[in-house]
Amino acid sequence: MTKKNYLLTFHMTWSYGACLQAYATLEALKALGRETEILNFINPHEKKGNERPLELIRGGDIKAGLVAAAKNIVFKRDKLHARAFEHFHASLPRSERVFTSCEQMGDLEADTLIVGSDQVWNPFITGGIEPAFFLQFGHARRRISIASSLGSHCYSEQEQREVAEYLNSFDAVSVREAHAVEQVAPLVDKPVFRCLDPTLLLDRSYWRAFSRKPEGFSGDERYILVFNLASRSDAEMALWKRLSHETQLPLWRINNNTYKDKVFDKLLLGMTPEEFVWLVDHASYVITDSFHGTAFSVNMGTPFVSMEPIRGNRARIVDLLDLIGLQDRMLEGGADELPSIDLDFTSADRSLDEERTRCMAWIEGALNG
Repeated sequence: MTKKNYLLTFHMTWSYGACLQAYATLEALKALGRETEILNFINPHEKKGNERPLELIRGGDIKAGLVAAAKNIVFKRDKLHARAFEHFHASLPRSERVFTSCEQMGDLEADTLIVGSDQVWNPFITGGIEPAFFLQFGHARRRISIASSLGSHCYSEQEQREVAEYLNSFDAVSVREAHAVEQVAPLVDKPVFRCLDPTLLLDRSYWRAFSRKPEGFSGDERYILVFNLASRSDAEMALWKRLSHETQLPLWRINNNTYKDKVFDKLLLGMTPEEFVWLVDHASYVITDSFHGTAFSVNMGTPFVSMEPIRGNRARIVDLLDLIGLQDRMLEGGADELPSIDLDFTSADRSLDEERTRCMAWIEGALNG
């Protein structure tokens, strides 16, 4: 049996969180002496959000292809995504072969097959229960999951049967949220461990060494950073503007198209993952509706507020904030004031350090059996 270790995860998306969790998983495994390669598996359903206009048109969705083309021309979306992610994607160690099904990976041999983290077990994202993300292929000494998530999804009875059958082949199972423990634990005959998102397994000093200052920055800038995955209401943006006026700090938004709401003073376009981390670290305050926007604010010790996600998955943000005692940083719908720009991270840092140690010990045990 080969000593090769393979990781199956989302890794080729236009998403800072997905890219950084894939990278962080590899780094955590490396710290435990396990060099690992990403299996270059592309889930066709998950890929839809990243399809280029010609791919959409060739696939028969002419309207979506034309809309995507218009966005690329008018808002430079494609060009900015390329600037942000192409080099990072290319730098990840991944298999030369590209796979789109379990059958294509049937002949793989490995010491350990690993799946996680991110929402690899969320059927809404993967187009149903995807056997590949339950490691239903190849030959391996061990099969484990690291912080696999299903977001806020609740499995149907049919999905429960499928998941139970697939997880029977695992040697160790960990998930990211308490909600996932509740969903998965009744389906398996082994303990289900709750593990931090891999980006949180690497500490602040690691990410500072990883980060890179964007071109044109001095490092002394003071700003409120907005990283939102969906358009927000006028009332919410009015809160942001009020905070900007009160603190005399400009509102800067990380974005990968040139459309600019009037509330923002500057768009930060085409930022790489390394620059994303630097911008979160150096912000005076972060406003986000993203799980990884929240996770990096916590990890870098930057004061923040987490907005209610527009597209669901509130559970994963709340779960993290509950874990480290920062529940009051979640802004409830209808709130008329943002949490303070002052935030003491002493207790949260202590909780995170304890969780990090506990999780790395579990991963080491899962790898070694």
